[in-house]
Amino acid sequence: MESPAVRVILLMLLLLCCSALADVRPVSSVNLPMMLPVTHAETMQGRILRVGLLEENHAPWAMRIGNDLYGINADYLSALRQLTGAQFTLNLYSDQPHLMQALSSGQIDFALGMWSAPLPSGTLSSENWFSSPLRVYRNQQNQRAVMFNSQNASLAISDSTLAQLPSALAARHSWRRYSSDLQALYTLLNQQNDYVVADETSAGFLLSQLQQGQIYQIASHIEAGQLNLRAVARDPQLISWINQSLRQLPAELMNTLQARWSSSLPRYQDTQTLMLSPAERAWIADHPRITYTAEPDNYPWSYRDASGTARGYGVDLLKAIAQSTGLEFEPVWVSNPRQASTLIQQKQAMLQLMQPLNGDAMQSTSLPVWRALWGIYSVQSDTLAHWRDLRGKRIGVLQDDLALRLLPADLQPQPFADRNSLYDALAKGQIDALVDNVLSARWRIASRDDARIHLAFAASDIAWPIALGVTPDQPALRTLLDRALQQIPADTQSQMRDSWSTPPQPGSVMVMRSLPMVVLAVAGAAIVLLLLLLARRYWQQRRERQQREQAEHANAMKSQFLATVSHELRTPMQAILGLLELEKQQHSSQNLSLLHSSAKSLLTLLNDLQDHARIESNSFTLAPRPLALAQWLNQQQHFYHPLMRTDGPRLIVEALTPLPDTVLIDADRLQQVVNNLMTNALKFTRHGAIRLTLAAEQQLVLTVSDSGSGIPPEEQQKLFDPWYQAPSGKSVSVQGSGLGLFICREMVLRMGGDIRLTSEPGHGTQVTVTLPLEICAPLSHADETSLPGFPHLRVAIVDDHPANLLVMQQQLVRFAIQADTFEQGRALLQADAKQPYDLLFIDQMMPRPDGTLLLRILRRRDRQRGRQAMRVLCSADAQLLSRPPEAGERVLIKPVQLADLSALLAEWQQAWQEDPLATLDENLWQLAQQNDKFLSHLSQTLHSTVTQDLAVMREAHERADWTQFAEAAHRMKGSCLLAGLEHGAQLSQQLTEQVKQHQDTSETWQLLILFVNRLLKKLETYGTYPHS
Repeated sequence: MESPAVRVILLMLLLLCCSALADVRPVSSVNLPMMLPVTHAETMQGRILRVGLLEENHAPWAMRIGNDLYGINADYLSALRQLTGAQFTLNLYSDQPHLMQALSSGQIDFALGMWSAPLPSGTLSSENWFSSPLRVYRNQQNQRAVMFNSQNASLAISDSTLAQLPSALAARHSWRRYSSDLQALYTLLNQQNDYVVADETSAGFLLSQLQQGQIYQIASHIEAGQLNLRAVARDPQLISWINQSLRQLPAELMNTLQARWSSSLPRYQDTQTLMLSPAERAWIADHPRITYTAEPDNYPWSYRDASGTARGYGVDLLKAIAQSTGLEFEPVWVSNPRQASTLIQQKQAMLQLMQPLNGDAMQSTSLPVWRALWGIYSVQSDTLAHWRDLRGKRIGVLQDDLALRLLPADLQPQPFADRNSLYDALAKGQIDALVDNVLSARWRIASRDDARIHLAFAASDIAWPIALGVTPDQPALRTLLDRALQQIPADTQSQMRDSWSTPPQPGSVMVMRSLPMVVLAVAGAAIVLLLLLLARRYWQQRRERQQREQAEHANAMKSQFLATVSHELRTPMQAILGLLELEKQQHSSQNLSLLHSSAKSLLTLLNDLQDHARIESNSFTLAPRPLALAQWLNQQQHFYHPLMRTDGPRLIVEALTPLPDTVLIDADRLQQVVNNLMTNALKFTRHGAIRLTLAAEQQLVLTVSDSGSGIPPEEQQKLFDPWYQAPSGKSVSVQGSGLGLFICREMVLRMGGDIRLTSEPGHGTQVTVTLPLEICAPLSHADETSLPGFPHLRVAIVDDHPANLLVMQQQLVRFAIQADTFEQGRALLQADAKQPYDLLFIDQMMPRPDGTLLLRILRRRDRQRGRQAMRVLCSADAQLLSRPPEAGERVLIKPVQLADLSALLAEWQQAWQEDPLATLDENLWQLAQQNDKFLSHLSQTLHSTVTQDLAVMREAHERADWTQFAEAAHRMKGSCLLAGLEHGAQLSQQLTEQVKQHQDTSETWQLLILFVNRLLKKLETYGTYPHS
């Protein structure tokens, strides 16, 4: 698994690599100490030197964050700037060849980096600025029995490091290559590889940032070479100046940089490098796992961390021994040395960590690995300086510890079973002093964060040797341990001692304080109780979630059923409404108008079902458009008046205030609300009056009131719930779907308004709808009987419902359009391939292929042709209006009316007029005298002529031959005039005049190129004949 530190480092380097190539400056906090003036400092003082660097980040050599460069490179450049007064500007290059090319061409003064041979001829190199040897690294947790030279060892290396390896070493091994040292080391942490070769500085820096202490360095005699930071230049004097300046940098600075960027790692011998005899190999085979005793809180020798893992100086020694011998070590935790000795005697363990050498113990231990003093510790208020000061005092010691041998005979010790209780007793005043080794005491005091405990005096002036205790009946193990300890490099042992000599800071995670058993028992019971409560809550939530999902699924199925039924009913309604609309225009009759309005009302009722499904699926949308309020209110009077019974209530429709000419509102939704409210009023009112009023002040207020039976108060709160049917309605033999008021409320709320109902049984009901008032520009009142004509358009309709095909075909006849009809998309595609259409009406719910797939096919075909027809998707799903359409595509919601078609055709005509190539088809068709063969020959000739003229103009423009350029532009103008392309002729004429007046032609030239390229592409794929 990736540690958070690994992910942070990877992300940081990724951001560094993606930074823009802008002006980069070196950033460093290095300051030179006060020193004497340097030799030849005036040579480069104030001069700006251009330095070339590789763009790739290489921590810690060069790390770029934005426009700031950090790392060893930046430190040295900053030091040279302070030393000599020279200034440096940095230029970044993608790779070494480009960098060397910039150096050769004089774009930079010198290049800085780790260079791989060979360098270009004539290039000189400076002395090394900074050197880092290449080392071999391995993970302590890697248990594979392989060595670096093993054939099955997995070796990782970065590309930059591989380039610096000696050729013989690089060819001897098979390498897994990575783009950076970080990636290579990361595979070592994940044990994807056995070894990594990297330079010491990079590996130490990266691993210290990742805080991964399990990586160590192999102590071997492999000559892997080193990375050298050098400057290369072509000027010998510049190289001489750089070398002189480097030599004058103070040694203090060099030491600072070395300590700043280089972090040494422990060095061990490679895995199983110890030369074993056959008898030793046989012994290891018989004893592959060695158990050792260790105290869980005996800092720094051994302890158990928060995860239960054994740690400490002794544990690190055993890991080093395991590396060289192949042995495995497993701890057995004990409380004190007496328990450890007992386990050794009972042969339940073979080793003891750690044992001081005294008396007979020297006969059954390994070689000494450390030395430690024993001391007397007391609380700060006591003044103890000698043994005599302890007479009569209570002195605590650990059972079987060396402290028992150090106490004078006249002092009586008080033994303790473990160190934690020993130090607790001193802190609580139960004893006056304790005796312990100094290293353990320092760690214990630091981890307890108890400043009162201090060292009173030393128990003796002898630093006792510390070794690994070995069971006496295993001399072979003792020999193996001694040989393995001798193989650990001296500098590694010294580094290990230094690291474990420093105690942890107060509050460190290494603190392992014991808790009373009662507290542990209570905590355990609380955890079990919490788990039970969580399990109970989980099963309750799961049961509730399953019930909710089942209810939501059932509701979704119901909504889907309603949406499907309403959609299917809308298909025949398209034919009914379309034919009624056509008949109404041809034979003006009040009965036909009423019949058409009633059919629209039926469609509105069907919409209730579909709207309910959309509301529940949260896919309800609005489509505001301008509406003439006075005209709309007058239409309500004409629509509902025939529905009133002669012996029934009177209908009163009036405006309470002057109404604005036009408002922006969703007229269809408003009509649905009024239809539902008026339908309810008609159902429940037998006598009296039904009043529909409209007022426009700060808001639009619509009121429907009646003098019907009224609604009891207990039923009024549920009237706006879906599917609710009031019991009082059944008493008057009135039934409904129970959706009307629910849909009204949802529509009004989504339109930003409010709906209120007041009713009193026996006196009637009043419903008030309040909506936002948004006034807009007046509508242009066009005469519906005189629709514009588009006889030149080539139009196709595809729909699997024959009635819809007939209706739309007759609707388009009103616009002088003779449309081709198809019941399948495949037939449309075949006809369009022979002779493309300008406008296509496509039904969405067709089989094989459906409307959406047919649109994708036509889009691809138009891109290949270099032209674009207008494609119109006809659907009953109003949700399509909320989606942004593709270029050249529109959506019409069924049932399609003449007003919808008129607006669509007007939009097509405007787009057609704005296209500079719009008249090309008509012009060429007339020039060809409406002959297909002559048209093909004419288009090919025009294509050849325009191509030649454009090539001549390009060549003349490059040579600045303006005379020939103007002649070709004049010929281009003639071709455009022949084809009736006024825009191209104007551009050609403008170019000719600009050449004569010696003006800049660049902008006009580019416009003409774009125009001609479009013209050529259309001529190549010629096939749109709107007049055929």
